[in-house]
Amino acid sequence: RELEADFGQFDDWVNTYELFRGKANEEEGSSDERFVGKFKARFCLYKLTEEAEEWGEGSDAGFFRVSRGIPANSPVQVLIRVYIVSASNLHPADPDGKADPYIVLRLGKNEIKDRDNYIPKQLNPVFGSFEMQATFPQESLLSVVIYDFDLVGGDDLIGETRIDLENRFYSRHRATCGLPTEYSEGYNAWRDSLKPSELLSKMCRENGLEAPHFSPGRITVADKVFTGKTLYMHEQPVESYEHLSLKILHRWSEIPAVGCKLVPEHIETRTLFNKARPGMDQVQGQVQMWVDMFPMDLPHPGPPVDISPRKPKYELRIVIWNTEDVILEDSNFLTGQQSSDIYVKWLKGLEDDRQETDVHYNSLTGEGNFNWRFVFPFSYMPAEKTLELDLHGFPHGAKTAKACKAEMLAERTERISIFQQKRARGWWPFSKSGELTGKVEAEFHLVTAEEAEKNPVGKARKEPEPLPKPRPDTSFSWFMNPFKCFFHLVWRNYKKYIITALILFILALFLALLFYTLPGAISQKIMNG
Repeated sequence: RELEADFGQFDDWVNTYELFRGKANEEEGSSDERFVGKFKARFCLYKLTEEAEEWGEGSDAGFFRVSRGIPANSPVQVLIRVYIVSASNLHPADPDGKADPYIVLRLGKNEIKDRDNYIPKQLNPVFGSFEMQATFPQESLLSVVIYDFDLVGGDDLIGETRIDLENRFYSRHRATCGLPTEYSEGYNAWRDSLKPSELLSKMCRENGLEAPHFSPGRITVADKVFTGKTLYMHEQPVESYEHLSLKILHRWSEIPAVGCKLVPEHIETRTLFNKARPGMDQVQGQVQMWVDMFPMDLPHPGPPVDISPRKPKYELRIVIWNTEDVILEDSNFLTGQQSSDIYVKWLKGLEDDRQETDVHYNSLTGEGNFNWRFVFPFSYMPAEKTLELDLHGFPHGAKTAKACKAEMLAERTERISIFQQKRARGWWPFSKSGELTGKVEAEFHLVTAEEAEKNPVGKARKEPEPLPKPRPDTSFSWFMNPFKCFFHLVWRNYKKYIITALILFILALFLALLFYTLPGAISQKIMNG
């Protein structure tokens, strides 16, 4: 959930008040119409003692604690890293029930518009990290906006969320960079500008405490002793206080008088809103993210965490050549001839990348001809063993359609690994409820991402390396090839009847013309003598 839900809007050092334009009467405008901005301030009341009753302009304002924790009245340059891990349950923005989301970040006059990297047809996209600079207090309100990419016309707003970075930056809860659970190197390396021991010393200094006292196996802060391991073995014994210092920072709330909970390493889930939509429809999904902030006057932090989506390591290319013995489920309304409109669709586990062949219309024998290529990029790590299609063990294809049996799907049959074999071609059975419903001739070809980039292929029959278009005599549609349909469905079955009917029709026409003209011809003959 949002950090503000756990740390009270980070208003421990300042309060935010909304400012409204005045109104002459109670009926003049709503609050939203009169809203003009926000005002940050802190108000404190102190009871004066007898000694302080003569307090005036010349007195020491530091006597009161109103200024404690208030930052200096000067601009601060800050490096900001925004990690947008992912979004979920986005509101569909396209007629097909999907969206093409991309990220826009706004902070003061700064804007990052990642429109070129929109993610097509996705309601649960995975994004990455962004970096920008800002000046507090002038630029403090971060807007994370998700738009839907449109090729024609303007892009549609899906939703946005806003974060007051200044409140977080100056909060005593230290929301600038979450504390990890352990001090380590490598992928999850410490990413703050200061090491834990340096950060602990800074926290003590800012809260008016004596500097922490470091000694083997212990650290003393505000007369409180924390013990732990400080001697570590590398090539030789090394005394390190970073792990124990981090442990103290996690227990900072135990420090008397000044202690409070510090923000841990986290990923917050923030709700996306679209105020243009009424009522509950304002909620447009959620975004999972976190923000790191580093003052520019401190040492530059390490490189940002790489949270970009892992790029596909492999590409699976599947060519659908032919089908045979597909069950015929349709019946022609004129002739009663059994047929089927056949196509192959790859669906399970790839709902966001559905691919299907064109349609082989009115197959009379269960045969279909396609020459159609599916292309599926996918990620595969060494620790993984299976996908929706078990590429490590799926049935060995039969050499011919006749040899293709439903028993090939049984677990005891021979299995192959496409990762080892790289390419496989053959016939595989279709089954439904254990019954054979058809056979497909297909070719599987697995290539690495590097190989796919060097030798790309097109989907379907497109460039590059296009597949030839099949021209089967048995594939036809009434709307696209009416004469071919008539020949296959009517002429071939009722040829004799059609010819007989045609002869009878011509004979009847001849007799009709004969009887129609014969009386006139006879009369003309008589008149002429």
